[in-house]
Amino acid sequence: MRFKRSDLPGILIALLAPVGLTALFLTAFDVWHHEGTPLLGFMASNIAIGGGIAAAFSRFIRSWDVPVALFAILIGLVLGVLWIQQAGEDGTTIATLLKWGAMVDFLLLNIVVLGQVVSNGVLPILDRRDARRRATAQGGE
Repeated sequence: MRFKRSDLPGILIALLAPVGLTALFLTAFDVWHHEGTPLLGFMASNIAIGGGIAAAFSRFIRSWDVPVALFAILIGLVLGVLWIQQAGEDGTTIATLLKWGAMVDFLLLNIVVLGQVVSNGVLPILDRRDARRRATAQGGE
């Protein structure tokens, strides 16, 4: 199998996503001090497997415009929440709206990516399988 230009996002996802998610996990749950325990190895391997699966399926994403825009919006919303938390205004309405906005944006991002994976990856495989079955059924008659 040869690599194509469309494989570059998958390679970047495979390289950067597990590292970023591991750092996010360590920071979010403040578990930097768990050296020598099985928690870090177990957590890192599960995140790496998820990153590898995401990288493999990124081949089926044809249009990156909407996913990248939704991801950029998500980053902005998360930074806004962090800024509000640093200011000590975490319980305000704007903080809650930003958190809800981030959740809705993340849901939309998953729907957009999954929709492209299904339409560009799964459906063509099923169509080819059905065509192969029809061809063998017509040839056998």
